[in-house]
Amino acid sequence: MDLGIAGKKAIVCAASKGLGKGCAMSLAREGVDVTICARTPETLVTAAEEIRALGGGSVQTVACDITTDAGRAAVLDACPDPDILVNNAGGPPPGDFRDWDRDTWIAALDANMLTGIFLIKATVDAMMARKFGRIVNITSSAVKAPIDILGLSNGARAGLTGFVAGIARKTVRHNVTINGILPGPFVTDRLVKNMQVQADK
Repeated sequence: MDLGIAGKKAIVCAASKGLGKGCAMSLAREGVDVTICARTPETLVTAAEEIRALGGGSVQTVACDITTDAGRAAVLDACPDPDILVNNAGGPPPGDFRDWDRDTWIAALDANMLTGIFLIKATVDAMMARKFGRIVNITSSAVKAPIDILGLSNGARAGLTGFVAGIARKTVRHNVTINGILPGPFVTDRLVKNMQVQADK
């Protein structure tokens, strides 16, 4: 299927594995030039090699922590005017809300709400000026059906979803859409870890 996005540029966050990697692969197949980022250089390089093997668009990597100012700056330096932005981040740990202090909450909000907002802030105006932009936020089905042990994720990702619901109404008139993917459970390192936590109880 030709989606009409060949030659566009995309930033895909947390793209060394899982859904982020899957998105980057699909975009590259469509001829999109992708910039992928993740924390671990080794897995990021491996992912890039797999994506390049598909043909299609070019692939560049940025090993960084996207939740930091420096990490976001590095990605935006590598791809300053993306046409497509895929916001994605690993979820915070499961647990009981009684055990979470302020620092734990701030870390969850930084990763799963504020980082996405800051990347949208950095890219959306140029997208609107060009009259084209696609922003996709990968969150969780827990946004609609909260999971008791995932309170950090429930709160942070619902916050991003609520924020986007407001600005998407303004951006769409400039042909810039903002959508969310709310995946349910599938096999990832995080799911296995969370299931182990439950099993240990």
